[in-house]
Amino acid sequence: MHAFRPLFIIFTLVLSTGVLAGCQTSFFDRSIDKVEMTIDLATMHILDKGRGYDAVINEQENGHVIIIQAANRRTFTDDVSVSINGILMDQASFQHDARIITLVVNHLDDITPDALRDVQVTFDLNGGHWSGAIFDHLLPDQVLTLTTFGDTTGQTFTLFDSSYTALRWFYKLFIIYSEPHEAYEVVHADHSTAAVAHLDLPAYEYILAVHLQCQDHTAKLTVMNYTEQAETGLFVRFDGPVDDYTSGELGVSFYTLDVVSQTLDIMFKTADDLPLPVRPGYTFMGWSLNGVTVTSFPGYRMNQNIRAITYTAMWEGASWAALEAFLDALIPAKANDDITLPSSYSHFDILWSSTEEHVISLQGLFTKPYEAVTVQLTAEISLDDETRIRTYEIDVDGYKPLSAPIASSYIYRNYHLVNDDFFQTLDVINTAFITANADASLTGSFYLSNVSQHIMPKAKLHGNWVIMSIAPESSWSVIAANMTLIETLAANIVAMINQHGFDGVDIDWETPTGPEATRFTTLMRVIHQRVKANNPHHLVTTAITGGMWQPPMYDLINSAQYLDYINMMTYGMTSSHGYYQNALYRSQTSHHPTFLAGRTLTSCSIEESLDIFYQQYGVAYSKIIVGVAFYGIRQTRSYNPATQSWTAWTNAGSVYYHDIANHFLTHPDYQRFYDQNAGVPYIIKTDGTVFISYDDPRSVIEKSEYVIEHGLAGMMFWEYGTDTTGILLNALRSGLNK
Repeated sequence: MHAFRPLFIIFTLVLSTGVLAGCQTSFFDRSIDKVEMTIDLATMHILDKGRGYDAVINEQENGHVIIIQAANRRTFTDDVSVSINGILMDQASFQHDARIITLVVNHLDDITPDALRDVQVTFDLNGGHWSGAIFDHLLPDQVLTLTTFGDTTGQTFTLFDSSYTALRWFYKLFIIYSEPHEAYEVVHADHSTAAVAHLDLPAYEYILAVHLQCQDHTAKLTVMNYTEQAETGLFVRFDGPVDDYTSGELGVSFYTLDVVSQTLDIMFKTADDLPLPVRPGYTFMGWSLNGVTVTSFPGYRMNQNIRAITYTAMWEGASWAALEAFLDALIPAKANDDITLPSSYSHFDILWSSTEEHVISLQGLFTKPYEAVTVQLTAEISLDDETRIRTYEIDVDGYKPLSAPIASSYIYRNYHLVNDDFFQTLDVINTAFITANADASLTGSFYLSNVSQHIMPKAKLHGNWVIMSIAPESSWSVIAANMTLIETLAANIVAMINQHGFDGVDIDWETPTGPEATRFTTLMRVIHQRVKANNPHHLVTTAITGGMWQPPMYDLINSAQYLDYINMMTYGMTSSHGYYQNALYRSQTSHHPTFLAGRTLTSCSIEESLDIFYQQYGVAYSKIIVGVAFYGIRQTRSYNPATQSWTAWTNAGSVYYHDIANHFLTHPDYQRFYDQNAGVPYIIKTDGTVFISYDDPRSVIEKSEYVIEHGLAGMMFWEYGTDTTGILLNALRSGLNK
């Protein structure tokens, strides 16, 4: 007996150790990390479940509640999972503590294995961007309704085009069509801070606007909110054509989503085609999901337990032939505007060089040269270890040549009415006016906006010389009396020319007096030196009235050398006593003797003025641009029956040519005459109380012939905005052979 005792003890210990080891998980670790059950959807009875917990299903008004309770001394882990009918339930769909799980089933589809699930689809564009088709998958942030176009009363949510330059008290969204996105993009927002003309704006086509008086309160609050946020991450789509919209209901949908971002999340459920991205220079090969190419969303069943997926766009780079075809189509044979010079295309790198960087820069920025030139662009194209060279020659027209006869003009009003005839006819466009202040600064934001928006784009296309004209009401006397101010003004003129693209400056000082004549010479000398040093092609001109009174005030014997041209204002030379304001020739006998009207004041004709400028001051004809009037000067008088006498003809203001053509020439109480001796027309009222001196097509052509015959520099007019008919412009074009 004693011999066997140790063996028994050892065997017992082994058995005890084995029992303890085998019960470690079940005895000491009683936590539950997974709950699984099967439910009959017809009866909502539990058909099967795992061990260690019990469950009951309670019906409630909006669905069912499943209560799952851990068995005695068992607990649920913090990250316990719940699967019903093979569907892994979302953690957000249930609450639990260590002992109880409460799961709410609002819809039977949530536990139906074959039901389709909402899946969050993330699109990784992989370098591409969305086309307009993406909007079909998005809900707009706001949907409003336009009812009017151009409602300046502010009563409605309205649409304006780019011709509107006021709108100071409107809340404005500026939009332009984006081809890649097939929608309008908001490029600027203004929270009623300034008129359109006073805003620094990018290119735009339309303005969506509301006023505080807008009766559509939803539209008012929405647009005001967008403008307050300075929101330019907006896209706008209309439910109908906008280009010919005038009135009626037009839906406007706003999208705040950044549709050009690299990723986008959209919820899908049913099978659907996937939206298509685009990427310049690449071919879209489909969407990749775990290495598999797909073009549609299949729809996922609940028991597939897929809640989110990511599709990655697949692209195929262009071939050498495709790249070369792209560049051949991109680079024009003739340039009049900026050129797109990409630094890359598809998987190629491109390095550009230009033989004339001042005309076409390495970024493709275009600056019209004053003389025609051929620019050679070279593209050095690289892909991996291979490099190829491709060369393009581009012809660039220069400015219109300033050979006699020059067609010139002033424009002061109605900038928005300029048309192609304006640019095609004219060589020089004097834009009026910017103002020189007493400190020699230059101001005129509304003027600069007009020039930038309505003149510069087409002037650069047609090769017009655009001149900055400085106003008569400027502080000329103050500036000219101080050398420091003269230098400051000259520097500011050059800065303005460079900043805004002007081709020179026109000094309109009307008129120096006394000792200011020599100061005018000093002023012009400094301005001429600074402007020509900046660019020798730029023009320096001035405007001086014809006749014998004003020329002596300009020290022309000395100052003319600093002037490229003198715009001789042979209009408005007189405005009373029945005199012509604009005669070509001297004619001092009244053409209408009955009413004592239609004659010239001494020296107040083009012919006499030219003689004064040339004979007395040595100004060459090749520097003189003669002026004609695109307006009339009206004079009136009255009859006194008591004395049986007439009062003298007195100035009664200006009449625009379009009013002359549309009213006076068609009115039975007015009669037109043409004075062949003076070379000008006039209109007189049949009762002898109104006399209008003006230019018409016949006088413009006759003066044009005179300009050509006598070798003058050219002809100009004041001003484009006073003849909206285009009749006089066409006469000038014909007369000067433009």
